[in-house]
Amino acid sequence: MLSFSEKRKLQKIVQEGLAGLDAGLSFAEKRRVQKDIADALAKLNAAIDTGIDNQKLADLIAGKFNGEAPERFLAILKEIVKEINDVEPVKEPTIKYIEANAA
Repeated sequence: MLSFSEKRKLQKIVQEGLAGLDAGLSFAEKRRVQKDIADALAKLNAAIDTGIDNQKLADLIAGKFNGEAPERFLAILKEIVKEINDVEPVKEPTIKYIEANAA
């Protein structure tokens, strides 16, 4: 899972990002900051929500593998399911992967 320093770094990204949104940023810059905040929160939530100590699962939930090719993504899913012996935690991230890669 995430180390204390990694968690603190993510918390700082969220805190500074939220403070920065009030500044007079351009639309594109606001969208970038919002994405950074969302990514940091997803990683923090993954670290909290998973009672299973599995970094690959945490990365999957945080969306780290959403840019992978379908074959690689399925291989990662297979590894995670085999390691944790459960399918339930991979359902929602798989749906997000499909939505992100639907073309």
